[in-house]
Amino acid sequence: MKTVYAIVVNYGNFEDTSECIKSLLNQNYPCKVLLVDNGSEMDVVEKLRRAFPEIEVLRLNENLGYAGGCNAGIRRVIDRADYVFLVNNDVVVERDALEKMIGEMERDKRIAACQPVVKYYGEDVIWSAGTRFFLGYPKLHLKNKKDDIGTFEPPFGLVGCAMLVKTSALKDLGLFDESLFMMHEETDWCTRAKKKGYKLLVCSAVAYHKVSRSIGLFSPDYLYYISRNWLLVARRAGIMVFLYALLTEPLRIAYYFLKVNRKKDLVHYLTGIIHGIAGVRGKRC
Repeated sequence: MKTVYAIVVNYGNFEDTSECIKSLLNQNYPCKVLLVDNGSEMDVVEKLRRAFPEIEVLRLNENLGYAGGCNAGIRRVIDRADYVFLVNNDVVVERDALEKMIGEMERDKRIAACQPVVKYYGEDVIWSAGTRFFLGYPKLHLKNKKDDIGTFEPPFGLVGCAMLVKTSALKDLGLFDESLFMMHEETDWCTRAKKKGYKLLVCSAVAYHKVSRSIGLFSPDYLYYISRNWLLVARRAGIMVFLYALLTEPLRIAYYFLKVNRKKDLVHYLTGIIHGIAGVRGKRC
């Protein structure tokens, strides 16, 4: 049996993190849980320690972002695990998810990572079955909104909210790019994996996502990082991908925000675009 560490990055959120950890400890395929706390108040950390004495806790002194938090956890366990399961703290995983994903990944040594079908929390509607490249941007791929979709290679990449990764691939490719701080770190890693000949999979296992519970959907930070980081990642893919990314999705989003009279939101998005063009990295000041 393979050794699996589930890594959950938490920032000041007890309720969602608790539900996530419970679903991981309840897996048919046994896994160890490492909670990486990204600089929360100490009382939140201690409350989680008391609730789950069987898990390992790594407390960081500051918020390193999702990429930095995941990397800190990966570095802690990479030499004692065959797989790491990177799980957002606002995700709940069905009991057979790990069992299904590992079964698929063990079939081929070229498979670097796998994700379950991710559905909206509390609903039988797919949020992501991987990603696809559309008009210059990696969009969420749905394929079939309700039915069992089987196992397949996604058109573009995987989403990072519930991603099972072989530690051998991490040692070969490196970890997440911490200069992205948050958003699109998995896009960058999956792009590197595919360039080197690895496969990515979406499996019929299921997870449920509360969708941006920590950062907030369309919050200022979300809009900034989602626009800036895609341009930073696209730049690495080559000048044509970068130009395509710059001239398509930003125009569509800008038109949308102007149409619905959300100019304040547009400011954060355009700031991200400007910083992406300039190559600005790290945590937003």
